Amino acid sequence: MVAIITLLVLLFSECGAQIQCSQSELETENQLRELRAMVLELRGKLTGTQKELRDTMTALHDTNTALAAVKASNAARDTRLVATERVVEQVKRDTAAQHADLTSVKTNVAKLKYEFTEKPKVAFSAGLTNSGTVKAGNTDLNLVFTKIITNVGEAYSSTTGFFKAPVRGVYYIRFTVMDHLAGHIMYIKMYKNGEQVMFLGEYDTDGHSSYLSSGATLQLEVGDVVNMRLPAGYRLYDDAGNHNTFSGFLLFPL
Repeated sequence: MVAIITLLVLLFSECGAQIQCSQSELETENQLRELRAMVLELRGKLTGTQKELRDTMTALHDTNTALAAVKASNAARDTRLVATERVVEQVKRDTAAQHADLTSVKTNVAKLKYEFTEKPKVAFSAGLTNSGTVKAGNTDLNLVFTKIITNVGEAYSSTTGFFKAPVRGVYYIRFTVMDHLAGHIMYIKMYKNGEQVMFLGEYDTDGHSSYLSSGATLQLEVGDVVNMRLPAGYRLYDDAGNHNTFSGFLLFPL
């Protein structure tokens, strides 16, 4: 009886162990299935993540390509901008040079206009007399050249024999005188505002016509006068041939 009971206990024990073993295996299998499901789920997520990564890499590549294109475009634009700035600077320089040339042309035109239309025009020339010999007495004789040849500006007076400067400037004044008396010295004087500028002489040795000519460049103020004088005791000769002349003209105003 004891043996039978012992045997039954052993049988029940073995059956319990088998039941416990079957339950453990079942739990393990369930865990494995869960793990497989988790693995499959992770694989799916990994596949999606890999796809997203590939898409991201593709988008990044496209972005880098676009950025490179933008950089190249910007570089080309900068190059064109630099070239344009150089062209603009050159145009500015050319324009400045043209402006300077235009200013110079305008200045020259203004000068020419002044020369031809506004610049005072002064020129005169006059012969002494048709009466033959002209003599000075005990004092110097103011020579009045009575025969007007030219008198532009009306600055010379055939009444007084004085040339009166109408504008401040530089003038050229000259004269020619003549006589024909053998053994005679011919003298002539030029005066400016009553002060002697020249005193020249010529000796006639043969009685033929002797001429004496000279001139001077004078700076005259408005109203300054120039005239010729025959020294006391000396003579000249003139007739219709205008052997004695008094002339002058304005070189340029000041």
